[in-house]
Amino acid sequence: MKLLILASHPVQYHAPVFRAMAQELAASGDELLVAYLSDFSIQGYQDREFGQSIAWDEPLLEGYRSVILNTNQTKQPKGFWSLRAAGFPALLRQEKPDRLLIHTLIYKGAVTAAISAKFRKIPCTLRVETNDLAVPRRGFKTVGRSLVYRLLYRLFDSAVAIGTLNRDHLVRHGIPANRIGMAYYCVPDRFADIPLDKKQSIRAKTRAALWIEPHRTVLLFSGKLIPKKNPGLILQAIGQLSPELQSKLAVFFLGAGELEPQLTAQAEPLENLAVKFLGFRNQQELPPFYLAADVLVLPSNRAGETWGLVVNEGLQAGLPFIATEAVGSTVDLGHLPAVQTIPIGDAAALAQAIERVMGIDRQFDRYAEVMEQFSIAAAAKAIVQHLPGYGNA
Repeated sequence: MKLLILASHPVQYHAPVFRAMAQELAASGDELLVAYLSDFSIQGYQDREFGQSIAWDEPLLEGYRSVILNTNQTKQPKGFWSLRAAGFPALLRQEKPDRLLIHTLIYKGAVTAAISAKFRKIPCTLRVETNDLAVPRRGFKTVGRSLVYRLLYRLFDSAVAIGTLNRDHLVRHGIPANRIGMAYYCVPDRFADIPLDKKQSIRAKTRAALWIEPHRTVLLFSGKLIPKKNPGLILQAIGQLSPELQSKLAVFFLGAGELEPQLTAQAEPLENLAVKFLGFRNQQELPPFYLAADVLVLPSNRAGETWGLVVNEGLQAGLPFIATEAVGSTVDLGHLPAVQTIPIGDAAALAQAIERVMGIDRQFDRYAEVMEQFSIAAAAKAIVQHLPGYGNA
């Protein structure tokens, strides 16, 4: 089999999966080629939500064969028409793939690529992160959206879901349940190779460098400081706690975005609370802050939080988490011990959840066994094995 993957651009959490898939396929004498609609993420770009220039600190094209369809795209795309599949029909004629795996349908180029493959009778598998609860819709918008998805999904004979809500969406819009595999959304595990004593040492040094006393329970928010993520709910909730409890807490805001000035002002009256704004940190800079923390908090609004990959990172570091019902991964991970799911925008519920986790014991390997099925290796193997025509699929 020669598998062709079409994706929008190189992404730091997709590239490791593609590398592992290339190895999985090569072991059976099969091939993988990834076609990207753009490489703006490698050239460096101005991220609208982080509010600064971003260049990832990891190799995103190593370990698998790839081709870029639009090398002149240097800006972060915006909207359906911003990325096109220039030269894709020619690529199909040249490479003659046995199957196409589409990784996105939010750009014109991805849709036209699927149509091109269908026209040439190349079977297509779908892997997207869409679900039906991420964004609230009513009336004609819901009906119209559903009709569009049903039409688009007729281009595919199979799919590989990222989680339960995504699988439900795919079934609801016409892909047969028995043609859908499951390969959970995942990120590289940056903690697996760090010995336990080293983790403890990193934790202690990081907390000391940030002047965080040992008795404080550190709540970590990791992500863009934007309304969708609603980081201000953390400070609003802590404001409902007594000064005594506040003195036993600290908050790390790991990220950047438009809400930072507002958060700074919101934190100022909380004199007993230790608040640290750590700014944007690249991928390899993240582990010390996760190890220094005690609980991950993701208080997102219902504005497109289809999964919430920071939850994976937190669990890999052994962090319990508190997340709102808007976070898609809570359906698959919300049952774990010391994990709490709260109503969207409910500061009182978040305050109660914070009280419950204060002083919780720090176990770096708390979720190690569970996270094996959310690993890069597990995802790559599951995707490949669920491709019709490969092995027993």
